[in-house]
Amino acid sequence: MSVKRCTVILYSIHNVLKAEKVLKKANVHFDLIPVPRGLSSDCGMAVEFNHADIKMVHDTLVGVDLDIAGIYLNEDRNYKKLI
Repeated sequence: MSVKRCTVILYSIHNVLKAEKVLKKANVHFDLIPVPRGLSSDCGMAVEFNHADIKMVHDTLVGVDLDIAGIYLNEDRNYKKLI
């Protein structure tokens, strides 16, 4: 069984870089990826992480006032908006 993955979309590359910094500090395991086809964004990069970490990721990003465009569950490249 594969691990469920989520993708968070932010509004700018500046926000993605800030998210990278704060998530590293919070010891969250994540990857920076190109925004998946089919998800719109003003920024070309997104943050992908394990679904089990969704609350930690959300709370960490909101805690530093990052505006989240959306958090999506990746179900075999079909994206379902969760937040």
